Amino acid sequence: MFNYDLSAAVTLMAALLGSLQWYLSWRASSRERDSDLTRWGGEVIDLMAELETFCDPIVKVGTVDLPAVERLSFRASALVDKGRLFFPNVKGGRQSKDDEGTRINLLDEVLRACYVARHLAKHGDTNNRQLREQVWEMRGRFIGLLQKEMSISLRKVHKDQGGQHVPTNPGQWPNPQRKLLLPGDQPPK
Repeated sequence: MFNYDLSAAVTLMAALLGSLQWYLSWRASSRERDSDLTRWGGEVIDLMAELETFCDPIVKVGTVDLPAVERLSFRASALVDKGRLFFPNVKGGRQSKDDEGTRINLLDEVLRACYVARHLAKHGDTNNRQLREQVWEMRGRFIGLLQKEMSISLRKVHKDQGGQHVPTNPGQWPNPQRKLLLPGDQPPK
């Protein structure tokens, strides 16, 4: 009654399953890359925040641990190279055939962090408000550039989800609505 070629159906089914498997594998590797890129970006942000504090600490007690600052410089240098695993150099900017290319602008921000850490470790110039502001600004640029690179996989945010201004002085915040109970506190009656 039905006349069909079984081998053609099996071939078609195998092709469909192969395509589905390829697509799922591609999506998994894409998610893994996003996860690795997010982890790397988080390390850079942590380093920049720590470096910013070393530039001009709020609490100015004792001396700055210069070896710790130097460790930040080699961490930053390593993060530049790790970043090259995601973002290879841009080729063709120079005429030399030995041109290794130029790093992308996102990695420039990480390299700046390395240079600031080396400067601080060498000169011990740790009460430098302007340098702190430069590191703060470079961190913002880095985050913006990383978000552009990850734009496809970033969660979409609607205007109505925007936050409000948060005063920098916690004394200006409204009183808490929930009662915090710590060990030793008397429970409410």
